[in-house]
Amino acid sequence: MPKINFAAYKARIAIPGMVEEFEKQYGAMQIPYPADTYSKQIDEIQKEVAVETETFIKESEGRIAKLQAELAEWEKMIPYEQMTMEEMVEAFPDKTVNIANPTLWPHTPEDQPGYVAKEGAEE
Repeated sequence: MPKINFAAYKARIAIPGMVEEFEKQYGAMQIPYPADTYSKQIDEIQKEVAVETETFIKESEGRIAKLQAELAEWEKMIPYEQMTMEEMVEAFPDKTVNIANPTLWPHTPEDQPGYVAKEGAEE
């Protein structure tokens, strides 16, 4: 329990014996605190989380390196607005119109004429 400066109260309270009685009762008071049964579990969880965090950091560093390499490729590319159609087809073959194989809007395989669903696939 926190310490109380009973001397300061003795100097200010005029009732004789009151502060001494409070001090005696305060000193005799025992507050039972529950046993600490969770600290070990918390420490174990903290160690597990630290390992998971290290793994996440290493994986993130790998993703960052991969994305930085991809960003470097994008930065080397000429701006989209300045590309010719040939450069666009060369840079983004999957994003450009294929004149040899025209499609209908919304340009997904499922919405094209003659599409046959794969067997066993959910619809």
